[in-house]
Amino acid sequence: MRSLIIGFICFSLICCSNRKSKKEIDGNIDLEKVIMKEIDLKNWTDTPHVVGRLATESDVNSGAATFVIDGQGQEHKPLDIRIPSLAFHVDVDTKEKTPVVVIQGEQVGEQKVVGIKYLDGSDGVCTLGELEFVSSPSEFEN
Repeated sequence: MRSLIIGFICFSLICCSNRKSKKEIDGNIDLEKVIMKEIDLKNWTDTPHVVGRLATESDVNSGAATFVIDGQGQEHKPLDIRIPSLAFHVDVDTKEKTPVVVIQGEQVGEQKVVGIKYLDGSDGVCTLGELEFVSSPSEFEN
C-alpha cells in the first residue's frame, strides 16, 4: 500500500508539474471554477494561499491551493515554510528558472510537495527541492 501511495505521489508530481489551464479537470477538482488571475508583484502577498493546515478540495476550487493529497495513513502534515513566499521554480531537466509564488506546502512521509502559482496565474506542483526562495520581487528582474 505504501508503494502505491508513493507511486501515486510521484505520478502526480510528474503529471502536475506542468502548468494547468483553467479548462482542465483534475479528479473532483473543477478547474473551470478556479480563477486564473495574473499575479501583481506589488501585491503578491494577497495571492490566495493555504498556511498552517492541509489543503482541501474547496481550497483548490477557490484558487488558494493547487493540489489535495490523501495521505492514506502516512504521516501527512503542512510544511514548515513561509507561505506565501517568492521563489524560482527550477526545471529539473532544463534548469530554467521561472518566478513563482509559493501558496501551499505539504509533507507526506518523506516527500515534500509544494503548490505554486506562476506569475501568469497558472498553477503548478513541485517538490521543495525544485525551489530557490528569494526575498523580494526585485530578484526576479535579474
